[in-house]
Amino acid sequence: MPHTSAGLLAAILVLALSSPATAQSDGQDKAAAAIFAERCAVCHDHPTGRTPARAYLLPRMPSEIVHALSHGVMRNQAAGLSEDQMGALAVYLTGRPLDREPDAKANSCTANGDPPKPGPGQWSEWGGGPANTRFQPDPGFGVGDLPRLKVKWAFALPGLTGEPIVAGNTLFVASRLGRVFALDSATGCTRWSFDTESTMRSAVAVGGAGGTTVAAFFGDQNADVRAVDAATGRLLWKTHADPYPNAMIVGAVTYHDGRVYVPVTANDEADALDPAYPCCKFRGGVVALEAANGRILWRGYTIHEEPKPTRVNSAGTQMFGPSGGGVWSAPTIDPKRKLIYAASGNGYSGPAADGTDAVVAFDLDTGGRVWASQALAEDIWLYRCEGKAVGNCPDPMGVDFDFTSPPMLQTASDGHQVLVAGSKSGIVWAFDPDHQGKLLWQTRIAKGGPGDDIWGLAANGDNVFAAIPGPSAEGPNTPGGMTAMALTTGKTAWHMAGPTPPCAWGETGCEHRQPAAVTVIPGAILSGALDGHLRAYSTVDGKILWDMDTAAAYDAVNGIKAYGGNIDGSAQIVANGTLFVNSGNATATSPRRGDAVLAITVDGK
Repeated sequence: MPHTSAGLLAAILVLALSSPATAQSDGQDKAAAAIFAERCAVCHDHPTGRTPARAYLLPRMPSEIVHALSHGVMRNQAAGLSEDQMGALAVYLTGRPLDREPDAKANSCTANGDPPKPGPGQWSEWGGGPANTRFQPDPGFGVGDLPRLKVKWAFALPGLTGEPIVAGNTLFVASRLGRVFALDSATGCTRWSFDTESTMRSAVAVGGAGGTTVAAFFGDQNADVRAVDAATGRLLWKTHADPYPNAMIVGAVTYHDGRVYVPVTANDEADALDPAYPCCKFRGGVVALEAANGRILWRGYTIHEEPKPTRVNSAGTQMFGPSGGGVWSAPTIDPKRKLIYAASGNGYSGPAADGTDAVVAFDLDTGGRVWASQALAEDIWLYRCEGKAVGNCPDPMGVDFDFTSPPMLQTASDGHQVLVAGSKSGIVWAFDPDHQGKLLWQTRIAKGGPGDDIWGLAANGDNVFAAIPGPSAEGPNTPGGMTAMALTTGKTAWHMAGPTPPCAWGETGCEHRQPAAVTVIPGAILSGALDGHLRAYSTVDGKILWDMDTAAAYDAVNGIKAYGGNIDGSAQIVANGTLFVNSGNATATSPRRGDAVLAITVDGK
């Protein structure tokens, strides 16, 4: 239950933002400062795109930074550093002593519950189902109950990532530090935990793994996919989804009919900063695995052409292309047409390819690319480039307008189906699955640009709901808010501007944008904001029905304090009468991180 006030939380966060004075010796600080200046400062002191500013590293836990350096996206930049050097760098950046994740055995369940099994009223994969509509038809509470919602329990999990997933009476939640926890959804006690020894950014999916076995499936940033027994946490299998050295899995896997479908992207955008790096040979795509044993069934690519040698860059390095088109979100299943859809990102190197910044359809049985519908052509982009052909940099430079949400497949009241996806351009796009992905409409909801990620849309009936990730395209031009669009035309049904309350931690880094994926229940859309507030908007007119500030401190059931913060990425779901939210699951460029998994119920019961 909530324990301390927002004022105390603010004091804790101010302390975290103070200069790193006493966490280690002056000599260690100087050595760490030199490492930062040599390997990190060029990006973090001058951030662009998805690179977090140095100030945004301060609220993080040292263990999270060490994990990123040793196992995560910064492992190439940290090559050659010892464990002691990584630890010293993490302490230098955060001003905190080295920490560890909570004891995985703390608050262990005293009795085994029923084996996890997906069913009605639950939420067993990212979008609530393989169509990714994020609609919960049976929430277990109604709109009239919203004012009575209270926190029932909190769980502290540093490095929150993905979103909570519920199957049976078990809640699955993952840490960016690579650990997956299975919690009793009613009490928060720990059933089991699993350490991937990697880093994770995605949610799990739960489904059958042959016979009576139910498994939790998840991917990591080493491009490995695992299946563990959902009841015990025992490893069933592990498969390396893509042989490309920089390949990684960021989006959630999708489970359907005995198969696991894996979105694959890569870290070439950052490594290509080095002009000696032969940019680039990666093609994004989807990999299909057999759920029972992890066997690779097929691999489909967003870019049809294989990369070939192109020009020699200014450093004398042979370059390759086309490349890019990484898939950053969960794939979407279309059983009717026997297709699977994936939304892709920008290109890394030319020539331009039609599978970048596109919705791509693959044959569900073979993985063959059936069609690609591109929203933006020639978006070739790399970190730290300025539109000049220096090193691996493209000329002209693209705008990095990846698709960040899955292509949601929604059926209109007249029976027609529409694919809808959002991109960093601030635009929501709709495509016709019956006509090779023909563009049906596009509606701008935000100005677009770095950080304006639309992580997930939701739909119910003939409307599509989108939270505003940045300055709104509708007046007034305030950040945040909610928009409803007609599914078949894209016409705005209503728009509600977002509130701008003070943040619990003070003015520094207080943002009100709403990039987080939304969730819809009958009568209400649930949406979190970077200011830590979780709100319910009426599906009828956008009126705010309920508002909870989650940026508080909590007595966590696993014996330590939990702290709320930003609500970003994929944050909240509703299952079995409970609203689950990750408060503090900030993405790279968000200002305030936290570690609170919250279970919210009517009257906290």
